[in-house]
Amino acid sequence: MNIVIYSKESLEIIARPIITTLKEFKENPTRFYPDWDDKKHIWDELEYQNPVFENNVLREATKEELYKAGKYTLNSNELIENGKIKTVELSEFEYIEDNQIKFKKEDKIEKLKQELYELRIEREKKPFEFEVDGKKYLQHNRTIDQSNITKILFSLVLSFVLRLMGKISKGQKLDFSQVMTDLMATEYSNWKFYTEDGSEKYVNVSVQKFIEMSEIMRKHTTTSMVAETTLSHGLESKTVEELKTFNAEIEYNKLFESEMKQS
Repeated sequence: MNIVIYSKESLEIIARPIITTLKEFKENPTRFYPDWDDKKHIWDELEYQNPVFENNVLREATKEELYKAGKYTLNSNELIENGKIKTVELSEFEYIEDNQIKFKKEDKIEKLKQELYELRIEREKKPFEFEVDGKKYLQHNRTIDQSNITKILFSLVLSFVLRLMGKISKGQKLDFSQVMTDLMATEYSNWKFYTEDGSEKYVNVSVQKFIEMSEIMRKHTTTSMVAETTLSHGLESKTVEELKTFNAEIEYNKLFESEMKQS
């Protein structure tokens, strides 16, 4: 077996002699290491990377001792507390500087703003329930849906006006109230809705229903933007603790529902 011999003065390793037993080494150290000197040398069964000789006992240096000696660099989650190196659990955007836990407030705000933006986009596109002839369907609120409704309404109104002008040119008398009723009842064939199970349903939809549908889309889009803007602007005035606990999804949904009820 081996033992390790250190210099008492420098604590450097000066030899690793092979011995038979510890008992025999203790009885006669020079048998295994001829230069042995009790005043200059100490020994141990272990090889220490950073040995400390204290109270006649060799041991490994603590992190605190290494830190004071400039041989240890604190990890990103360590600080000194009452002379001891303490490992702390840092939340997102927390960091240690000058031995104090600090918080990247602006970075947290930017992340929350991005989350609120994504929630707005998701909410605007989210399908809503819409009823036609007593049956309920799901309608998306995508840009393409809004654009298609606008085109269809324009086409239906234009066709209706052209037919109306034809009647006028023939000298027919028109009742304005009846004209508006007929216009609102004008239908577009096979508008695609969805059901809860994801299947497609093609339904005839009137001008009146398209207008109602368009208004719901506008309302959802506007309310969603208001919710995002209001919450985003409010982040700047929040404390660090408030930002840490701010749940973008919960706050967004709560404000969105509140705004929908009021509008």
